[in-house]
Formats: sequence, C-alpha cells, structure tokens
Amino acid sequence: MFKVSEIANWIQAKVANPEFADPDATAGINSVSIKRLTTLKEAGSGDLAFFFSKHYQDDLMATRASVIVTGNDFVKSLEATGLSQWKSSAFLACADPYGALAILSSHFSRRQSAHDHQLLSSKASVHPSAVVHPTAKVAASAEIGANAVIEHDCVIEAGAVIYPGCYIGPGSKLGESSVLFPNVSLYERTQIGKRVRIHAGTVIGADGFGYAPIIDPTTKKQIGHRKIYHLGRVVIEDDVEIGANSSIDRGTMGDTVIRKQAKIDNQVQVGHNCDVGEGSVLCGAAGMAGSSSLGKFVIVGAQSGTGNQVHVGDYVKLGGYTGAAKDLPPDTEWFGVPARPMREFFRLFALQSKLLKDRDKDR
Repeated sequence: MFKVSEIANWIQAKVANPEFADPDATAGINSVSIKRLTTLKEAGSGDLAFFFSKHYQDDLMATRASVIVTGNDFVKSLEATGLSQWKSSAFLACADPYGALAILSSHFSRRQSAHDHQLLSSKASVHPSAVVHPTAKVAASAEIGANAVIEHDCVIEAGAVIYPGCYIGPGSKLGESSVLFPNVSLYERTQIGKRVRIHAGTVIGADGFGYAPIIDPTTKKQIGHRKIYHLGRVVIEDDVEIGANSSIDRGTMGDTVIRKQAKIDNQVQVGHNCDVGEGSVLCGAAGMAGSSSLGKFVIVGAQSGTGNQVHVGDYVKLGGYTGAAKDLPPDTEWFGVPARPMREFFRLFALQSKLLKDRDKDR
C-alpha cells in the first residue's frame, strides 16, 4: 500500500480539490492509503483510478475511488460540475496522466510475473528439469525455469529470467535483466540485448518465407518450390518488448534488426531482413514483408503492413488496416489500402459518401 503523498511525488502531481489539499487535515492526502490501481467503474475504497478522457464521464460520476488521477486541463471543468466525488475523492492533477499510469503501474506490479524482474537473485536458480549445455555461460543471478533448454555456446547474462518451456538455440545471447516468458523459442545465434521482455509463445529467428520457383523447362510453367535457407540472425537491441505469439524471422543473409525501445504487440509478423527503427510501435496483427524498414518512432496500426523493401520514414503514423506499398516520407500520417495521406483519405471517403447519397436521391 502507498500513501497518496508518495504517489503524487512519483507523478509530479498536485492535489486539485481543497478538501484534500491540506496534508495535516483529517481528510488530507496522508490519511489515505492506496492498495491497487483499477478502472473508474470497478474502483472502491482504497483504490486509485484515472480520468483523462471524456469517454469515461459516466464512470466518473459513479466511481467510488479514493483517488483519481487526472490532467491539469480537466481540473476547472471538474470543479464546475459539482461532482459529489470532488468532495469524497482526492483528485491528483498532473501534466501527463497517461504517463502517470505508466509510472504507477511499475510500482503496483512488483509482485506480478509481468513486472521487469529487476531484482537480481543472490544465487543461481536453475530448475532441476532444465537442460543447460555445459558450454553455456549462465550468470549466477540468472533464473531458469522448468523444462527450459539452453543449447551450446549460449550466454545468459546477470538477472535474466527464463520461464518454463523456453528454448534457446546454439550461440544465442540473452542480455542482462531480460525476460523470456513461457514457451518462447530463440533459434540459433539470436542476440538479445538488455532489459528485453518477450512474451509467451513468441518465436525469434525462424526461417524467413523464401522459396525460388522451379520451372519446367518444356512448359515454362512452375512445377514446384525450392526452399531458400536463411543464414542470417535476429538482433534485438536494449529495452525492447515483444508481445505473445509473435514471429520475427532471421535474415536471408545479414540480420533482421529490432532497434532499442521498439514495442511489438501480440501476433505480429516481422519478415526476414526487416529493420524496426528505434522506439517504433507495431500494433496487433501488423506485418512487415521481407527487407522492409521503419524509421524512428513509427506507429504501425493494427493489421497494417509494409510491402517488400518499403521504407517508412521517421515519426510516420499508419492507421489501422493500412497497406504501405511504397516508401513513405517522415512526419506524415497515412490510411487505407493502398496508403493515402490521412486527410486525403478522409476527404475521398466523404466524397464517396456524398456521391452515394446523391445517387440514392435520384432513384
């Protein structure tokens, strides 16, 4: 449990409602302890919730949360509404409530498996059923779960955590304080940096999808597929997080690279020789075709994709279901298939809607 004064300090917030502003008052912030973070709808006594979107106004009016974190821009309107919660709950106002959620989640998740596993063990913790090759170098503070397999010439650095059922192929490296959740597979020579988190069921380093056609010399028609074996690696830099059941393929020749701070959602496909730029985000079910690349802090919306060898520039945003079939310049926003500038897409959509209405009037 945490005092409200602690929480306010972590997120650089101030108490917005005067009933709770005096820390020495009976109802002051030091009289309240918070046991968990939850939604406005589910919150009760001892809970903290967040309000930073007008979509949750109805939930706000009914909440019983002890503390509500909101944005500075919401304070005046909240005070003017006469909400009963303004007198019964402590409102903490800060510049970035969504960022505050990220900060507080790290404090409240210390005992959950999805936390960062930042505390190093004092001695090796290797489950008796784990299979560790004698040539593998495993740091004393690493933790290895049941039925995990670590092949020859692997390096497992300090504070790394390997959950049950993981496979780490020959010559792979798992960096300091990185975490593999259950049943993650790393094919041979995969290189993973520090503080990387890879969630359950993800496969790193499988062969890319490459086949050369076999052509009948007489008919000139295709009669089969000849597999292209992939000789490269996957290299994942520091502070990357990859969701569950995603796939990142090894390079054909050369590496597939996921650069520092990139965030990849569940069920995402990254093809051979792709380069995911620093801080870029791939949302659920997105896909990158072989040898395509993202610049810095690109956002690829859900079920969007990039074509072969396409480069998406720095700070580009692709809306959901967008297909990038050509290179896209930096600092732009795109939507649709094929991708169009976002404003153009919605103007075209509005025009199509108007044409349909006009057609229906003439019938």
